[in-house]
Amino acid sequence: MALRLHIDTDCGVDDALALALLARARDAVEVGSVSAVFGNTYVDQAAANARGVLRLAGCAAEVYIGAGAGLARRRVERMRPAHGPDGLNGAGFSQRWKLPELDRGHGVSLLAFLARRRVKGLFLGPLTNLALGLLDDPAAFRGWSPTIMAGAFAVQGKAAGGADFNSWSDPEALARILEAGVKPRLVPLDVTSLVTITAADLDSGARCCGSPLSARLSRAAAPYIAFHQKAWGAEGCHPHDAVAAASLVAPEAFAFEPARLRVILDGERQGRIERVEGEPNAEVCVSVDAPAVRALILKALFGWVEMAGA
Repeated sequence: MALRLHIDTDCGVDDALALALLARARDAVEVGSVSAVFGNTYVDQAAANARGVLRLAGCAAEVYIGAGAGLARRRVERMRPAHGPDGLNGAGFSQRWKLPELDRGHGVSLLAFLARRRVKGLFLGPLTNLALGLLDDPAAFRGWSPTIMAGAFAVQGKAAGGADFNSWSDPEALARILEAGVKPRLVPLDVTSLVTITAADLDSGARCCGSPLSARLSRAAAPYIAFHQKAWGAEGCHPHDAVAAASLVAPEAFAFEPARLRVILDGERQGRIERVEGEPNAEVCVSVDAPAVRALILKALFGWVEMAGA
């Protein structure tokens, strides 16, 4: 039986890869709904990107526009070097569709509704929407254990002070979640940076697959790969959010362990997550079968098994 899933995303390049992976992994996952958040681009653009990727992947899930800034209302970065102003390096989708807002109509209680029914949650951007949902119905989220792409422990993230971008963008949201008994499952940069996809992988896959989505993702990924080569010294890019998404499709490829975490809220190390003594309030992914996850991502994106094993 497929895992029913809600996705929260700031839809940049690696988010788009994750959405395509999940939309096409229909035997394992059913994407029921999506909410957008600020981060890699404006929240309205993130929502448009998410909708566009899902529709091209054959998924009709409703997309909601969520928070446009963090809890502390810090200045929001409007163009990230790896994602461009539209989140997909010029390959972003039109905003002509009027999308519903998460905090109107359904209300933020949509997330509480999903949590109470134990619909699985996957959070790929800043955690503001989840933190706001906690204000509406905190009891609904206790023990929910959503999967989140966050954390940089032994590796240095590229946000100021070495944090990962998601945690740095809204550390107050992450702190609220860790204190509320939600018990998230973190997939940190330490794990996601072990998986690499090259430009040749994407270009060959797009030519082989020949779909509009594959071509768009390959075009969007070119500057993303260039950034990773400069910032990480990688031969290609680390598809961080797609790796986190893969933990739901192929959980046997990942190992998690319980941990107690706290997040630094300000100063030079804003957004850094630390392990501390005490009762666990989260789980942290500590290892991944990187070749298997790379193969899974490429197969889902392009349907080319031989290429994924190359």
